[in-house]
Amino acid sequence: MTAHWLICLGLVSGAGAGLLAGLLGIGGGIVVVPVVFYGLVSAGVSADHAAHVAIATSLAAILPAAAVSSISHWRAGNIDLAFLREWGPGIAIGVVVAQLVAPYLHGAVLTGTFAVFCLVVAVRFAAPARFQPLLDHPPSGSFRHLAGLGIGAVSGFAGVGGGILTNIVMAFSGMPMHRSIGRAAAAGVVVGLPATIAAALGSVSHEAGQLGSINLPMWACIAPAQAAAAWVGAQLAQRIAAENLSRVFAVALIATAVVMLCASL
Repeated sequence: MTAHWLICLGLVSGAGAGLLAGLLGIGGGIVVVPVVFYGLVSAGVSADHAAHVAIATSLAAILPAAAVSSISHWRAGNIDLAFLREWGPGIAIGVVVAQLVAPYLHGAVLTGTFAVFCLVVAVRFAAPARFQPLLDHPPSGSFRHLAGLGIGAVSGFAGVGGGILTNIVMAFSGMPMHRSIGRAAAAGVVVGLPATIAAALGSVSHEAGQLGSINLPMWACIAPAQAAAAWVGAQLAQRIAAENLSRVFAVALIATAVVMLCASL
């Protein structure tokens, strides 16, 4: 694959991932990770190394898009700073631990399990009127910290940005869909910042154009397009009814599950 096509793929995948980031508060790793992975493999990089770099590059590209999306959702009144204060530390610790441990683990089992989980949960979001929330409000106390650690750890291993699990936890806790998406976008910032630092400093790379585990040329192609599209997606989300957003999220969950199942086989 030529450099020209890699740049085009980076721009297109970044725009698609950014639209998802703004519209649903999810990181867009489902779009970015396969593009970076197959781009690196086509350039002669081993599959194991390409998978690690793809996830790290995806998490690093999430940060600017999540920041842009969060600002837009905050202006619409769908993000409260209390969420970042109460949930942020647990999520951040979880994602850093996952980034440091990931190079030494084979993630196929975790990826496959998360994919099956996404398929099951998609049923609930596809028919939101048929299901009642499991809780009256989001977890608090020790349960909140454990939930935050879980969101961060799984996000770090899978490269999905934290928005998917945050959306699921908040929606299952009775939070309206638009506010759930706003919190998911904020989780992308909490995941993206420590993940970027850990990916950049957690390993030493002697390859040109690579900062730690982050492929800088691919990041430079993806991140700007992702951030611009995130703003468009966030504006669009404010104009879509909650039930329809829930169904769109269900489609994103199914697509995520299919990609992850294929990757884990």
